[in-house]
Amino acid sequence: MKRKSIVIIAFLIAIVSLSSCKVNKQYVQYISKKENIKTPETKKVIVFATDDVRVNEFKKTFEKNFPEKGDFALDFMTQFSKKGLANNLFSKILIDSNSFKYEDVNTENSDYVIYFSNFEIANRVEWNNVGGMGMNGVGMNNTTSVEYCVINVKVEIYDANNGKEILDFVVIGEESVFMFDFTKTLNKAKERAVEHIINYLKSGKTEYKKY
Repeated sequence: MKRKSIVIIAFLIAIVSLSSCKVNKQYVQYISKKENIKTPETKKVIVFATDDVRVNEFKKTFEKNFPEKGDFALDFMTQFSKKGLANNLFSKILIDSNSFKYEDVNTENSDYVIYFSNFEIANRVEWNNVGGMGMNGVGMNNTTSVEYCVINVKVEIYDANNGKEILDFVVIGEESVFMFDFTKTLNKAKERAVEHIINYLKSGKTEYKKY
């Protein structure tokens, strides 16, 4: 009975130690705002992106899911368009998959232009010290590691009427690897990057509980 109690106590200590490590993190950074987007829900936007993606990590997973780097950029824009409309971010979101420079974008019948660039697929490893109790009742520390897929994207927004940049920032999306499902991890990190862009443009939210 005593041994069972010790095991339960050790488990509870480990859970408390893990939960106490949860901190807030800035997932929208390097913000440069020149002016606000007025009543964005009534505005029409065009989205375009670079087809260059720096794949520093998760290379095999990336190539498996996106044979061409442009496929990743198009998928990112498509997710942003669908989720942006679902969240009433703008009244209309069009995708220009043929333009890679602002000068090539047809800005007629649009209010703003959004450009996604500096795509980067990276990783980070987080090490945690978990306090516990050994079977003999002596305190002990265990070190665990968690790998994250990290996606960085630069976002630039232009006024379509005069071509002036009004806002730019860098957004981060990340997800931890679970059960070696690298595809799910990559897609979830991408999904979170999109969500962080939409949330920032809607409410100015930049900080979240670290995933």
